[in-house]
Amino acid sequence: MENYGCHIVCNELKYEGGNYTIDFDDLEKKASDPKTKLLLFCNPHNPVGKVWTREDLEKVADICSRNNVIVVSDEIHSDLIFNNHRHIPFVSVAQHYNLQSVTCGSPCKTFNFSGLPVSYLISRDKNILEQTKKMLELQENSYPNPIAMEALIAAYTKGYEWVAELKDYLYQNFIFLKNFCNEYLPEIKMIPLEATYLVWLDCRSFGKTSDELSKILLMEGKVWLNSGTMYGKNGEGFLRINIGCPRQLLTVGLERLKKALKE
Repeated sequence: MENYGCHIVCNELKYEGGNYTIDFDDLEKKASDPKTKLLLFCNPHNPVGKVWTREDLEKVADICSRNNVIVVSDEIHSDLIFNNHRHIPFVSVAQHYNLQSVTCGSPCKTFNFSGLPVSYLISRDKNILEQTKKMLELQENSYPNPIAMEALIAAYTKGYEWVAELKDYLYQNFIFLKNFCNEYLPEIKMIPLEATYLVWLDCRSFGKTSDELSKILLMEGKVWLNSGTMYGKNGEGFLRINIGCPRQLLTVGLERLKKALKE
């Protein structure tokens, strides 16, 4: 966004008692700045794997509507919600407020076909959709790949049973990861996974920066975990691991991670 002349300010999440929450006081303060025009909102949240409640979404909508801030809600992981948690599209809440909002989605994460890029926007604001269409036309991106369109239709009309099996497999991967760390790497604290296949690891007890840990794992263990500071200053001491893979491959990666950190 900086390439378009925008200035980015971050509303960092609050981390207390092993749980993440939105800092609504900070959001109110930053939204009330006349220079703030738009909020990029992650629902569910990546990298912490958090599913926002209706109350959370209503507070965000209230703050942004009172301060005339447009909300763009990234919901690309909304199909991958676990256990009793439920995804609530932001647009379903925004309709009750005097608020401009856009919800962004794509089947590419859930169905693993990022090589066939296709996505969609949902909004009750026809003006925003029209402006977006014009911008895509200027960038010559207004016509998606026809094969990707067929993949989207197939995924959303015939993929329900596959997604159900995928979610079960992913959550079992999370349980496997949690048990592995409890047994071999108790220094790592696991953030509960409510959504996505990306697990947020609290590694602060090792006494090293996120970048240092990521480099050690890459150079010594030949396994790459994302440094927490990629996602903001409050990610210091954290790592993000992708468990969207066969369990055999996850096992190999975790054994490498254990060896590199123990040595």
